[in-house]
Amino acid sequence: MKVNRPLGNSKRRRTAGGATSAAPASASRLRKWLNRSVLVIGTALITAGLYNGTTALWSQQVETLSVMGEVRHIDISAIEARLAPRLSAGFLATDLSELRQELEALPWVYKVNTRKRWPSKIEVHLVEQRPLARWGEAGYLNHEGQFFAARHHPLYDGLPLLQGPEGSEASLMRRYQTLASMLEPEHLAIHALSLDDLGQVSVQLDNGLTLKLGSGEMLQRITRFRQLWRQELTVQAVQKVDLRYEHGAAVTFGDVRQSMQLTRVGGEG
Repeated sequence: MKVNRPLGNSKRRRTAGGATSAAPASASRLRKWLNRSVLVIGTALITAGLYNGTTALWSQQVETLSVMGEVRHIDISAIEARLAPRLSAGFLATDLSELRQELEALPWVYKVNTRKRWPSKIEVHLVEQRPLARWGEAGYLNHEGQFFAARHHPLYDGLPLLQGPEGSEASLMRRYQTLASMLEPEHLAIHALSLDDLGQVSVQLDNGLTLKLGSGEMLQRITRFRQLWRQELTVQAVQKVDLRYEHGAAVTFGDVRQSMQLTRVGGEG
């Protein structure tokens, strides 16, 4: 038996089914739109927060400058006044390497250590030069044989006086240290040590005696002088000993009439 279903009812059911499927699709689109909106707003808020935070950090000013160090010749207050204009850029913007370079170029400053301490403090620690010898009239040599310009100070009048061509500072300091250690057992100290343009070395001892050592064989010649000093010269009024000979020396006494040559063999060098 054939049954015919009314067409109207079928249309109503299809329409109802279409409406049901359309509602979830609209809700899904709404959720996606809301998610995008929240994401955009969140990103904008984070960006604004980062910008404001970064701006606040870069605008943070240096509130405390601490300059420290065991110094005798460096004016701490002058250093603070010198650095103050460089700190106006702010805590983060202040370039510590530039501060170090500027300060290490000053007289008597050997080394500078700098450090930032959050949120607004900069520490500067100064290490002062330690002079071991005078270098002509222009300044001093430190413990590494490095020259630094500084005005004469009476405190260091007792330091040995070294003189030589530009660029010879470190090598002349090494020679001084070697010769000084070799003369110490004889209770002799070096007052001055000089190197001329020809490489000739001269030594003036603290007792006024001058040694001419020439340009080579320093150790052999100073050893020869020590032997001569012990055997012949300790009780003599010696003015100069010229050791620029292969095996001997020429000795000049305070009285020129007493000048003599001891085992003079070979030529000068």
